[in-house]
Amino acid sequence: MKCPACNSVLKRTAYEGLPVHACTSCNGYLVATRRVAHIKNLPDTSVAELKDEALTEGSADREEKIRCPRCRRKMEIEVCPPPAAFQLDKCRECAHVWFDAGELARLQLAHMITPQGRERAAMIQRHREMTPAERAEFERNLANLPQSDSTLAAVFEEALTESVMTLAVGMAGQAARHHQLRRL
Repeated sequence: MKCPACNSVLKRTAYEGLPVHACTSCNGYLVATRRVAHIKNLPDTSVAELKDEALTEGSADREEKIRCPRCRRKMEIEVCPPPAAFQLDKCRECAHVWFDAGELARLQLAHMITPQGRERAAMIQRHREMTPAERAEFERNLANLPQSDSTLAAVFEEALTESVMTLAVGMAGQAARHHQLRRL
């Protein structure tokens, strides 16, 4: 496959642990649409690295539609709202999105400042701070949830997760206070 921006050969690689096609010449990425949400929601890359990538000089948004590297059909232009504020090139035929240099990192950074992104980051942090016993209890409780797609099961799972996370935050706060008192 050829890059739609500079016509170089795209190489298969991983971005945030997921397979993508990258252009090593212009730093663009071709990503399956179903993977975009995962990349946006679960960044493993540090904020500093994402900022560096977001500042990479890429091609300016173009007026004309580019051709999809996979199926060669013209991709639709969709505007990504602020604060990311750039044009996405989407192929509806083969369900892929082209990101010019820095755009994928900008999408991740923009998501991080939304309420959902901040809540996700806080939840991940709370999970990291759990003791092994708390994590084991959390995993047991999660495994005991009904295996249903029903709304009720989703509500119970969310309530259980929030309860465990609240407990973890409280215990982490107590541990921090205990640590401070020991220093005195």
